[in-house]
Amino acid sequence: MFISTVFLIVSFIPLILLYENRKPQAREIVVISVMSAFTVVANLICAYTIPFHAGTAMVILTGIALGTRAGFATGALSRFICNFFMTQGAWTVWEMLAWGLLGALAGILFSKVEMIGILDNKSEYKKEAKKIGIQICITPLICILVSEIVGYVLYLLGSNTNESFWGWRIYVFGLIGMLVSFLFRKNKLPANFITMSVFTFLSVFILYGGIMNFAAFTMTQSAYSGGISALKMLYITGLPYDIGHALGAAICVFFAGESIVRKIERVRIKYGIVKRKY
Repeated sequence: MFISTVFLIVSFIPLILLYENRKPQAREIVVISVMSAFTVVANLICAYTIPFHAGTAMVILTGIALGTRAGFATGALSRFICNFFMTQGAWTVWEMLAWGLLGALAGILFSKVEMIGILDNKSEYKKEAKKIGIQICITPLICILVSEIVGYVLYLLGSNTNESFWGWRIYVFGLIGMLVSFLFRKNKLPANFITMSVFTFLSVFILYGGIMNFAAFTMTQSAYSGGISALKMLYITGLPYDIGHALGAAICVFFAGESIVRKIERVRIKYGIVKRKY
C-alpha cells in the first residue's frame, strides 16, 4: 500500500507541472474552483440521497467543456475535498487519479458542444443529435463487444474450471476495445447527449472501476493472504457496484449534460477562457 501510494503521488507531479507551467489566468482558476465546488456538492447530495453519482458526471462534463488539464484538475481536486466529508484514507489518492483521468480523457476525446439559439428548432436538433450520436457510438460499442468475445473465447480455451469470466477480463478486454475504437476515430466526438452518455458509462465502468478494484486489492489484507486469486475475486464482487456507478453517472449526463456543458461554454466565451486541446 505504501509503495502504491508513493507511486500515485509521483504520477501526479508531471500533470501538475504541465498545468502550472502554462501559467493559467486567475479567471481559469476561478472557473475550475467553482466546478470543483459544484462537483463536491453534487457528489455529497447523491451519496446520501439518490445513487445517481452526479459528482462523477460533473467531472466528465467539465473535461468536455474546458479541456484536458481543467478536467484532470477538477477531478483530482474535487475528490480530495469530497473525502474531507466522506473520510480520507489511502484510497483518496486512487480516487483522485481515477476522477482526474476521467476528466482528462473527456477533454481529449470531445469537441465543444453545439450552441442552440432561442429561435432554433430544439426538437429538430434533438432528432439530428440522436441520429448522429447513435451512428458514432456504433463503432466503439462493436469494438468493445468484439474484444469481449475474444476475451471469452480465450477464457474458454485457457482458464481453470474454478474461474469465472465475470471478473478482470471484462475490464481488461473492455479497455482494449475502447483503445482500438479510439484508433479508428480521427476526429473528436461531438458533444451531444448520446455520445456523452455512452462515453460516461463506458469510461466510468472500465477506467474508474478497473482502477478502484485494483486499489481495493492494495489496501486489504487479501493482497498478502490471497494473492492473485483475491484480486480476481475483488473484480467479480466489484462488478455490480461499477455497473451501478457507471449507469448512475450516465443517467445524469443524459438528462442534464448538454445544458451544463452549454452553460460552461457561455462562461468560457464571456470571460475569454481558451479551451486547449492538451
